[in-house]
Amino acid sequence: MRTRENGMPVRRVLMVMVLAAVVALPSAAYAAFQYPGTSTYSPYPPSVNHPPPAAAQKPATNPFGLVAPTYVPPGVSETGVFTTPITPASKGATATYNLDWTIGSNGKSGCLVCHGDKNLTRVEGGVVVSLYVDTAQLASSAHAKLLCTDCHTDFAFKTPHPSAQNNTWQAVAKSSCKNCHQPEYLDWGKSAHSTAGSVGVTSTVGAANSSAPGMPKPLCGDCHGGHDIPAKSDAAGMAAIHASADAMCGKCHAKATQTYDDYYHGAAYKQGAPDAPACWQCHNTHLILPSSNIDSWTNPDNLVQTCSQCHKGAGPGYVQYASLVHTRQAVVQNNPIMSAVDTATTAIRNMWRTVLSAFGRSSS
Repeated sequence: MRTRENGMPVRRVLMVMVLAAVVALPSAAYAAFQYPGTSTYSPYPPSVNHPPPAAAQKPATNPFGLVAPTYVPPGVSETGVFTTPITPASKGATATYNLDWTIGSNGKSGCLVCHGDKNLTRVEGGVVVSLYVDTAQLASSAHAKLLCTDCHTDFAFKTPHPSAQNNTWQAVAKSSCKNCHQPEYLDWGKSAHSTAGSVGVTSTVGAANSSAPGMPKPLCGDCHGGHDIPAKSDAAGMAAIHASADAMCGKCHAKATQTYDDYYHGAAYKQGAPDAPACWQCHNTHLILPSSNIDSWTNPDNLVQTCSQCHKGAGPGYVQYASLVHTRQAVVQNNPIMSAVDTATTAIRNMWRTVLSAFGRSSS
């Protein structure tokens, strides 16, 4: 009896130790699985939300035979301490990035993880450039059903993307239209706008005697835009394109835009007349050539056909007016009678607009 009584405290102590081990086992297993080798290490520092790349994953074993990936971002120690100072980029400096991760999707969902953020910017050449893509605008465009990589054909999913100043991803996107629009691309390749060297890589500069001296020759996207290209069935979008000639062509052909002011074409166009021709309605769209070229729409031998697009029945005598389309100012200044008439006409027109404006009406 004494021996049994003396053994009771020992048994009770053993039972308490076993129960404590059973209770502690799940917590120990969880901690060993989540943070193998240390109880203070966190696999993701609070400011890093990027998924770990395959190259940075390292298996770790624990007493329970479980293996879990861990991730140590660049510039961060295994205890979660940032070892590399972080200097905020200023608007006057060149921003640098040291990310090491890839986007796991080749569709819009992957790209728009970043580019759907209105605050996404980058400093290039001392200028803050927005990299935001308006998803609503893209969804209503002619390319709504395309993937981003259908145009950005050289994109390799590496982040951050190279700077547009030192790489060609913008140029590739601007010229990748050839994959779907081959006839237009071939016409452009024979036009005055075509570039020399590798397409999408080198954009040559206009000659001194050209209508756009010193200006880089355009790629498709320089005229057509990027994410907001309207579909042909979009009446409002087509109207906006028609009204954009001053901005589209005028950024290179400033003089031609300024002199496009004859009464029946340029003046009407600048007042918003929907039936007045935009630049490409006379000069062609993609096969744009100097008027000295026999194939040019504005070559004297082709004016009857060009003008007949709007003026049915136009003949050789009728199309002589075409010479005034861009030269009205010079002709008027050199002719005293026409100059006086032009001055009087302008004064009457301005007075008429003032009267209409007083009644809340517009002359356009």
